[in-house]
Amino acid sequence: MVVRCWVVCCLMFCAVRSFALSNASAKCVLPVVYSARQFLCELRQPSLGNRTTFSRQGSTMSAEGGGAEAKLAAIPDVEIDPDGKFKYILIRCHGPGDVSKDIVRGFAWAEYHADIYDRVAPGIEALGFDCECIGGGRIQHSSSQRTILVYGYSMGFGQADHSITVEKLKKKFPDYSSITFNNEGY
Repeated sequence: MVVRCWVVCCLMFCAVRSFALSNASAKCVLPVVYSARQFLCELRQPSLGNRTTFSRQGSTMSAEGGGAEAKLAAIPDVEIDPDGKFKYILIRCHGPGDVSKDIVRGFAWAEYHADIYDRVAPGIEALGFDCECIGGGRIQHSSSQRTILVYGYSMGFGQADHSITVEKLKKKFPDYSSITFNNEGY
């Protein structure tokens, strides 16, 4: 029953998304579609309690391959475009037990925040980790002026905790003169 419901919801999502992408006047539908997609993905994923159990079951394989902590540390904290104004997301990667790490990903090619997640998540999951998008926003990056401004929110994932993002960015770009955030704008 749950599988049948999931299949029907996926088909509906694909149909509405296809319609919205082919019809320029229907672009307002996409934020609603992506919010529904996020909700469906949360239904499909195990709860946080089950995720910990699942991760512990898989921890033997991860530990044999050099340890989950080492693999998690190998995932770069920040990957963003060098210049421009673009969307970003904050992703939480879960390993065995209480091992977790937040990472920042932002790219100008992404039309929607979900596009970034859809491209990044499979790579993280291939390493044996669970991941979830815990919010998004926008980044205005100027490498020539050595400044970064983090602001806004994601329609589908909500607003990221920009203070976490700024701390990650400060570690990645220690020589920048200004890395700040505000909770204004879209």
